[in-house]
Amino acid sequence: MADTDVVTPGPCPEEGCPPPTEIDCIEVTKVYDFCFQTDTRENICFAIPSSCGHVPPGSTAAGSVTSVSCTTQSITPIANSGGFANVTLLVTVMESITLTAPDGATICTFTGQFFYLKTVTLCAPSGVSITCTAPATAVGPCVIIAGDVCCTVNICLLIESNALVKLLVPTYGFCLPAPCVVSPSPPFSCPPSPLFPPQCVVPPPTTTPYAAV
Repeated sequence: MADTDVVTPGPCPEEGCPPPTEIDCIEVTKVYDFCFQTDTRENICFAIPSSCGHVPPGSTAAGSVTSVSCTTQSITPIANSGGFANVTLLVTVMESITLTAPDGATICTFTGQFFYLKTVTLCAPSGVSITCTAPATAVGPCVIIAGDVCCTVNICLLIESNALVKLLVPTYGFCLPAPCVVSPSPPFSCPPSPLFPPQCVVPPPTTTPYAAV
């Protein structure tokens, strides 16, 4: 590679990437393992609060998940597995529920919280931390039964085992900034065109005589 060539982020060219120029020690979060699973929780019920007032017959309920978090309850190593462990998590789910009257008017919106335990097997050697996220959720169907709202809740849960580590990596040195590309200003016409309303045009006389009334 010529000295004038500059290595920039992006795919390698067809002839391949150039050899690295140095080896750096960097501090990064290493993902030891991660997995995903869809959790379906049925018959999640919340009592309708008194602040909602009267809920007329024929009203409907709809819900949405507002947050999902996980707390590690235990990490139990599996013997002779090379660092794998059974990880038990307490999953906390916040849900928002809206009640709608038969005429389409919103009666009220309230929140509820529920919990459940789940255990997964991950590469989880000593020193790692366990995190989870929920990139997708769905709530429904929901029904109103005897003063309660009961829903089915689906949660796509991503669980990670990670740790802050220091790694040796081949590099091309530091990243250098490139000049910013400035968006062009929108076109501005002065004076605007057309400046005045168009002149009226007198239509040519018709060749067909008008019929006598």
